[in-house]
Amino acid sequence: MPYGPRGIYRLIPSLTWQCDEQVSRVLSRVGAGARIADLGAGGRKITPATICLDFTPGGGTDVVGDVQRLPFRDGSLDLVFATGLLEHVEDERRVVAEIARVLRKGGLVHVEVPFLEQYHEDPIDCRRLTVDGLDRGMRAAGFRTLQRGAHIGPTVTLLNTSARWWALWFSGTSRFSRALSFACFAGLSILFWPLRFLDRFLMRKPGAEGLAMGVYFTGEKA
Repeated sequence: MPYGPRGIYRLIPSLTWQCDEQVSRVLSRVGAGARIADLGAGGRKITPATICLDFTPGGGTDVVGDVQRLPFRDGSLDLVFATGLLEHVEDERRVVAEIARVLRKGGLVHVEVPFLEQYHEDPIDCRRLTVDGLDRGMRAAGFRTLQRGAHIGPTVTLLNTSARWWALWFSGTSRFSRALSFACFAGLSILFWPLRFLDRFLMRKPGAEGLAMGVYFTGEKA
């Protein structure tokens, strides 16, 4: 899946911000020679040696394959990333089972999924999970919880929803209405952009996970 905004949306400030970025923290848990796979990487390259797998070829993709049938041997990987992936597959349990299969005993998995993020096809969009729902699903698949929580906070949820809500008023089938809707969204994105950093403070509040845009799970194969 393409990583980050696409098309003309790359030209406007993003209202999404990870106030508690987790990928670099997870990387610090493994050594320099670790065998790492990034599923649905969308052109992202976490480390030069990371194997990036996606369902279509593109810049940065090392392996074209199906995440529900991973082309890796049993127990052959030390760390698997699946960020922004599980909402875009038909059978997330099969993907998680495949991750468990290809990880060695004691290997690590890091998953990030949306909770209150808006609908976004890529090419499909099937599910949302709470922190507890993600944790329960991963533990049921045989992983031990190392860390769980929210990495994209409630302010980002509010700003993205507000900008999309106002843009919806101008949406339509004509080229003019689409342009007007985009202009509304772009203008509000510029106006709201500085406010997203309020999540640095709000994420410390009890109950912030209940309004989070995105949640995560880091676990170890038992």
